[in-house]
Amino acid sequence: MNVELMRPLALGPAERAAWRDIAASQPALRRAFLSPGFAQACEAAHGRAVVGVLHEAGAIQGFLPFQFASRWHQAAGLAERIGGELCDAAGLIARPGLRADPAALLRLCRIGVLFLTHLVEGQAALGLTPQAHDTGHIIALPDGGPAYLAGLRPDLLRDTARRLRRAEREYGPLSFHFDARPDAAAALDVIAQKRAQYRRTGAADPFAVPHRLRLIEALCAAGPAEDCRPVLASLTAGGRVLARHLGLQCGGTLSYWFPVYDPAAEKVSPGRLLLWHQIGQAAACGITLIDRGEGDSEAKRDFSSGVQDFGTANWQAATPRGMAARLLQAALWRLG
Repeated sequence: MNVELMRPLALGPAERAAWRDIAASQPALRRAFLSPGFAQACEAAHGRAVVGVLHEAGAIQGFLPFQFASRWHQAAGLAERIGGELCDAAGLIARPGLRADPAALLRLCRIGVLFLTHLVEGQAALGLTPQAHDTGHIIALPDGGPAYLAGLRPDLLRDTARRLRRAEREYGPLSFHFDARPDAAAALDVIAQKRAQYRRTGAADPFAVPHRLRLIEALCAAGPAEDCRPVLASLTAGGRVLARHLGLQCGGTLSYWFPVYDPAAEKVSPGRLLLWHQIGQAAACGITLIDRGEGDSEAKRDFSSGVQDFGTANWQAATPRGMAARLLQAALWRLG
């Protein structure tokens, strides 16, 4: 095996086609975060994105996208998942049957350490075994949204129906809208509302790093792409916006990314009502599966049709650079 390091924006038609074909052949890889379009948007946002193109027997066998958090991380060989804190699915996009040793792969990619969270299922079969595991949830809709909603727990159905009635009684008729091509201004408005939520709840704000806002802009500017396109869902009542969600769609898979809601309407659970409508209108939106990402909250379990495993790995190259990068990483983590 040999690895060619490329800038995502330098990938040619053959590389992009091979990447998409490999991802389309495996359900766990059908995520916008694992697409060439996402990697290209990351490069457009900050310029420190890299793709390792794996070649064996004269053919492309896989792709390893990664990035560096800063220029000095890059100089030290300290890499992370492509997209960093904004990426909800990571890993090696490779043909079935490929086997890779993490230390050797990092050496071929000329990096010292690669820290990955949100590692998708199937990586252990490639030789990339996670060192820790977290649970996530999916909503699979093979029979369509209405049939799925009808099969939910009776108590959840009753409670949601009550909240729907209360929302209409207090705010007016409910209306769901799905924008398959939101512009950057609309997407950034959702992010501004999400940042206000972070401040309100005391949560860390990933968008305090400026290039992450540029990533949102780059995704919206990229134009329509079936494997990575921002979508925006909204629920209004009497002209008042109760909840919105900025997601990324890859074919029929919607990654549930940044949901926001009007805190003054919290008593009707606007986030749940938006998800209810999104499921109900899934067919019209071209959605067959909703990936809720990492996390095992009650809100996710309520609507879940199944669980998925997310891994965490911290791989090191067996080189002097790998040892130096690991020592630097440990020092950074101690400093918090």
